[in-house]
Amino acid sequence: MAFPVEELWVNRKVVKVILRGVKDKPGIAADIFEKLASKGINVELIVSGPSSKGRSDIAFLVLSSQLAMIQDMEDELMESTDAMGIGYDPKVALMIFYGSKEISRTPGVAAKIFNILAEAGVNIEMVSTSIDSISIVVREELVDRAVMVLTDVLGLSVEEGYL
Repeated sequence: MAFPVEELWVNRKVVKVILRGVKDKPGIAADIFEKLASKGINVELIVSGPSSKGRSDIAFLVLSSQLAMIQDMEDELMESTDAMGIGYDPKVALMIFYGSKEISRTPGVAAKIFNILAEAGVNIEMVSTSIDSISIVVREELVDRAVMVLTDVLGLSVEEGYL
C-alpha cells in the first residue's frame, strides 16, 4: 500500500497561545472559543492537556495578524477561565499532512513522520490528528529542514501560506 499522505501544507504566520491552569469544568473551552469567534478570530489548531488537580492547559494557534486582538482580550480570557497564566510563542510554524481517510486506517503513518523529523533534529511541540490529516507545530527556524527531509523521504508536494 502506498503511503497515504499526499501533501504537506506549511503556515509560518501563526502564534501559539497557551492558557495555563484553566479551570477544568464543562463549558470552559466553549467560552474561550466563543469569545475568540465573537472577535472574528479563527483558531487554526487546538490542543488540550490532561487535567491535574482540576486544572488543564489549553494551547491553540491563531494567525500572527490576530495576536493583538487576543492580547487586547487577555484579561477577559484569564478571568472567565480562572487561568493561572497566558503565554505567547510567535516562533512556531504549523505543518499539516493531508491525505485520504487511509491515514487513520494505516498503522504507523504518524510514527513514520515523527521518526523522519526526529532524525532531522526537529522536535514536535503540538500534534493533532483527524481522519485525513496530521497537524504538527514545530519551531519556525526548523521548518525548512523539516520540509527538506520530508519531501526527500516521502516525496510530498508542499504548499505554503495560510487559509
